[in-house]
Amino acid sequence: MFEQSRRLVMLNLLSGLVGGACATLLLSSMSVVAQPTPDTFGSFKTVAAQEFRLIDSQDRVRALFSFSAQGQPFLHLSDENDTKRVWMGISTETGIAVRDVDGKTRLVLSVDEQGEPELVVRDRQHRTKSFHP
Repeated sequence: MFEQSRRLVMLNLLSGLVGGACATLLLSSMSVVAQPTPDTFGSFKTVAAQEFRLIDSQDRVRALFSFSAQGQPFLHLSDENDTKRVWMGISTETGIAVRDVDGKTRLVLSVDEQGEPELVVRDRQHRTKSFHP
């Protein structure tokens, strides 16, 4: 009885080995990956996330599309030295800010909560000119 059980176990192991080898040989060129279905133009209709980061070849975050601590969306664009050069977002004022290589804000285009636009320009000496239509 012991010898018969031993032969049965060996036969099961051998058949499992042969079956696994055959499956590997037959299916090795096929890969299955779950992918969303694109629309008719080959693009995807919806991508949802709370944050998007664009990373350069040195793994530096060069663009960040996220939410502020107050829950408002913003976009930061940074240069290769991690200086945040362009900011666009919503806060108490909705607007765009452009900074120089030193990180100093040089240009601000904004609209306040009452809908009034403002353009602020600063030179290297930080002299400011504001324009209100």
